[in-house]
Amino acid sequence: MKKTTKPFYVLIPDGETFAFPYILHSLSEIRNFRLIVMSTKKDFPLRYSRYVHRFLFFPKQNDKRDWIKIINTVTEKYGVDLIMPIFETGIKILLENKPLLLHNSSKLVPLPSLHDFNVASNKALLAVHLDNIGLSGPKTAPLTSDIINEETNLMLKFPVLSKPLKSGSGRGIVKFEDHKSLKDHFETIGLNEPYILQEYIQGQDYGCNVLCLNGEILAYTIQKGNLWGSKPYSAQIGLDFVYNEDLFQAVKKLMKSLNWNGVANIDLIFDPKNDVFHILEINPRFWSSITASLLAGINFPKLLIYLSIGEKIEPQDYKRMGYVVLYGLKEYCRKNKISIYDLGFIWNSTPIRYKIKDPGPLAYEYVMKTKKQILVKINKLFGRKEV
Repeated sequence: MKKTTKPFYVLIPDGETFAFPYILHSLSEIRNFRLIVMSTKKDFPLRYSRYVHRFLFFPKQNDKRDWIKIINTVTEKYGVDLIMPIFETGIKILLENKPLLLHNSSKLVPLPSLHDFNVASNKALLAVHLDNIGLSGPKTAPLTSDIINEETNLMLKFPVLSKPLKSGSGRGIVKFEDHKSLKDHFETIGLNEPYILQEYIQGQDYGCNVLCLNGEILAYTIQKGNLWGSKPYSAQIGLDFVYNEDLFQAVKKLMKSLNWNGVANIDLIFDPKNDVFHILEINPRFWSSITASLLAGINFPKLLIYLSIGEKIEPQDYKRMGYVVLYGLKEYCRKNKISIYDLGFIWNSTPIRYKIKDPGPLAYEYVMKTKKQILVKINKLFGRKEV
């Protein structure tokens, strides 16, 4: 960041979303800036982070325009220099309502066009787009009542996966080996939201994180999953940073076709049978492995801020290393027993250093948990029902 005595003020207007803790790890590496966080969650441990300059609670607004008005008020009152939304919902609202922003888009971080954002965030639209530009993805069809009722209406081969159009962390994804199991499932739960069906591909999961400007990739990491939790189709809890030229060229073509601006996370699967990388989906926002990329040498939030203020982004490279989330460390050590004694690995390949550097949120969580336990014991002692 350009040398200046004046602090640089960054506003995250959707701090209640899951990506915020990981964003905070990355922003802790930036000096001479002030982070202002808006949140619809009041009881929020991260409000006590040493890196949060000002925490602002606002109840969730039913009218999107009212949320924009709050952003405008906060921007003026606290001298915000940059507005950085971090999740799909907030990004889409800002893209749809740019004219209502006090400074229009001049204080927004680089974002894609609304059209390209919609293509990236909608699995059905993305499948059509991939076909149009000649990139590989799983064969896809929208799930309809006609398909549920009659197998001949489905032009895909089993097994298939059903996926809600709007989902994350594996929510709602179910694998079906035949039409009967598919029919039984949706007759039970109902078709209450849009779904797609995709042919199941057996292969190795990969991810690619990118920072782009006008479709050109300025920074990226490629990671290969090696450890998963118990929930099917959820994000990996352990990964290795790798490089693959075929994968990179596919992602490069994809981002160029969308004229992408800002960050994105692309999920892929390598199909060894056909020797091809299939693009599964694009997460057009920050993702859960931001801290992993940070430890590997690529600070995506920092680079996005630098890009926003006109700083030149030098060519970036990342370490080929492993990473494990803290709640996956037990499973990792179970499979790699010697790792429990490798303090260097735990310090350099897990997010533990950021927990130690910023103890305020952990202390708050401990106090609140202890308080709750004491209240439960008091209620039991006096025969009171828990509220």
